[in-house]
Amino acid sequence: MHPKLTAKEKVVMSRLTGSGPIDWIRANTVLIESDSVSALYERTESQSGGSLPVIYEPFNARSRGHFTDRGQILDFATAVGGGRILDFGPGDGWPSLMMAPMVGEVVGVDASPRRVEVCTRNARRLGLDEVQFLLVPPGQHLPFEDNSFDGVTAASSIEQTPDPRAALAELCRVLRPGGVLRMSYEALGQYRHGRERAIWLADLEGVTTMVVFDRRVDEEWVRHYALTLSLERPDVARVFERAGAEPTYAGLTPRVLSALHTHVLEAATWTTQHPSCSTWLRWIKEAGFASAKATHDGGRLARRLFDQVPPARRPRKIEDVDDWLRPVVEVVLQMEAPPDAWSGDGGPWITAIK
Repeated sequence: MHPKLTAKEKVVMSRLTGSGPIDWIRANTVLIESDSVSALYERTESQSGGSLPVIYEPFNARSRGHFTDRGQILDFATAVGGGRILDFGPGDGWPSLMMAPMVGEVVGVDASPRRVEVCTRNARRLGLDEVQFLLVPPGQHLPFEDNSFDGVTAASSIEQTPDPRAALAELCRVLRPGGVLRMSYEALGQYRHGRERAIWLADLEGVTTMVVFDRRVDEEWVRHYALTLSLERPDVARVFERAGAEPTYAGLTPRVLSALHTHVLEAATWTTQHPSCSTWLRWIKEAGFASAKATHDGGRLARRLFDQVPPARRPRKIEDVDDWLRPVVEVVLQMEAPPDAWSGDGGPWITAIK
């Protein structure tokens, strides 16, 4: 089952003028209703572009991104504690693979067969026996008994499901009483003031998929338009250059779109829901959790420390980084954050207890 346009979406889209790039795509391509799994995640070897520390790259304590990543891993592992942990939508195996040695046992579930294959291969390459990955098709019930897990992690994955509220209910069902769900998500508030409509060029094994985002911040949903092109990414960039345009949404002029249209192999569209933090908190409680709160997170903490502490005083080895960050992450996890007064790269993370 794929997400369809709601009546509200249709009303909003009917207000479009007919002169923008999205209108051109809708008028000139045959759009197949799809989802992010079929259109994107099944078609790439690495969902992260091969950039994950430890999984794909040696950990580098001099890298701000690697430091931030380590703070996020410690956040997830500390929040859920030890025992049997479910990781919902691990992608390339994140945070599952890095979290497993810290918590005991991790079971990752993903809706994409390709992602399960990649995660399993990464686990074997890293020599991790305490983690396994299972396929659960989009929208299906989790194949576990009630109260099966001590904790659940979800890194920007619940909003990719056909029905996020149903997914939350399933996560609550398999979590034991007193167990913790720790989740991050993509908050649309960060895209206000001109970033609501944008494009992303994804390299997908010899072809390029251009995803056009139509973000409706107040309505809390995103419509995606994905054009798979028989061009490599540098060739796509040259199409823009020849038209005197940048590879941005504003650069999708009729001339650029017409040139790209001759190379379209497939055109897909789908909708994802992206609740604000306040909406997530309400849905979580409606799903059966006893409590839910927004907090600060270990990733932002690690990034701030990286920026503020002189390089000579920062630890160099990954074990020392963990020892340095862990006590502060434990404190940050308890610090509540304003749900919808957040700027930057997303909303505050959420801790829910069954």
